This record gives sequence, C-alpha cells and structure tokens, in this order.
Amino acid sequence: MKTANTGGSLIGKIGSYLQIVAKDPSSTAFVPLAEAYRQVGLLDDALEATRLGTKMLPHFSPGFSSMGRILGQMGRIDEAMSAYARALSIDRQSQAALVGLARLHLIRGERDQARKILVQAQEAHPGDDKISDMLKALDLPRPWDKIKPVLQEQAPTVSVETIAVETGEPIPTATLAEIYVKQGLTDKAIKIYNDIVDDNPGNSAARERLMQLKGAAGSESQSGSASENEVVAEPKDRSPLAVMQRWLSVIKQGRANV
Repeated sequence: MKTANTGGSLIGKIGSYLQIVAKDPSSTAFVPLAEAYRQVGLLDDALEATRLGTKMLPHFSPGFSSMGRILGQMGRIDEAMSAYARALSIDRQSQAALVGLARLHLIRGERDQARKILVQAQEAHPGDDKISDMLKALDLPRPWDKIKPVLQEQAPTVSVETIAVETGEPIPTATLAEIYVKQGLTDKAIKIYNDIVDDNPGNSAARERLMQLKGAAGSESQSGSASENEVVAEPKDRSPLAVMQRWLSVIKQGRANV
C-alpha cells in the first residue's frame, strides 16, 4: 500500500509541477519536476525537464545540479561532471554540485580529488551531515589494500588532469579546466590554468596547455558565438509548449490506467 501511495503521490506532484511550468516556463518548479520524474524512473523526461528549465534560466545553479544528478544516474559521467561544473561556475558553494561532483570522482576511482572537493564543501557547509559522512567513509581503513597487490595508476590521457593546486578558487584544478574546455568555456579554462601557473611557475605541463588554449581561443570564441546565436534563434515558445503538451498527455494516460 505504501508503494502505491508513494507512486500516486509522485504522479500527483508531477501533474502539479507540470501545471506550474506550463503556465510559467521560466519557473524554478522544473527542478522538483525533474526530481519527481527521476524518482519514478522516467530519466529521459527528467533530463528533458532540466534542459528546458536551464535554457529558460541559464543562471540558476540548482537546475544544473539536478541535471548532473540525472546524467550521473544515467551513467553519462562526463556530461554529469560538465553540468556540475556549470552549477559551480554560477554558485561556488553549491552543496548539491560539490557533493555530486565528489561522488562522480569516487565512481571514477579518484579518491584524492573527491576528498579535496569534500573538504572545500565542508568549509562552505560545516554542519552538513552528508558531507561529514562522506569524508568519514573515505577515512575508514581499507583492509583489502593489505591483501591485494597495489596496482600502478594508469597514466591519464591528459597528464595535467592530476595536478592539484591549493588556491582560494573553487576546485582550481586542471580537471575542472578541461571540463570547461569540453563545454566550450575556453576563457574559464584559461583563467584556471593561469592560476595554476601563477602558483607553480615550474609546472611545464600546465604552461604548455595554457599556451594551447590561448592560441585556440580566437577560433573557439567565434564558433562559440555562432552556437549561442543558433540557440537564441531557436523558437523558444514552441519548444516549451511541445514538451509540456507531451508531458501532460503522459500524465493523463497514467491517470486513465489507474
């Protein structure tokens, strides 16, 4: 009975949030809408809700954090990391983005990077139990390490991704810089590499990557501008309406089958 009630409650919530977003496509209700979709297993609809919502509200950090969580659950780790990086570029202290990004690093086996992110998150949110529990779990002994041979770490594709520099910026590492590069945010990547080189002038790998990005900045900025113009030129009124109509029809069909 509890499961049925919970499912019915989620369907009711989805219907309510759909009505809100249908009336006001720029409403932040797309975040709980996406979460409700995620909880009932409709990940494609959940992702579509965040994509639509972040297009309408491109400076709303929770929207990108929600997108990162959904993409992570779908196994699309690189895209999820990009979404969390976008959330952190808007709000450097976003608890959801910091915790989500740390979890993705743990999934990839990058425990040291996850720890650094969690330490930064704890400084911003000292009373957060979730962050504290994750840090405590990382510090627990790992007995299997004593009985298994220690394997050498595989060299990363981009060597500078393992560089970690202590600065005041949020996660000012080459990992985040490369995420920005994938997003087309070359200027942000250049800023991070500048910080790395300033703090460690002898870091030849970071310096070389910085020069590569600066050299390609002109062409990247032109292509980025063209992409942005294409997005702006899209008929925004049609896309939200089409998506809302499809979602509403799904809800009606679900209620009819109950």
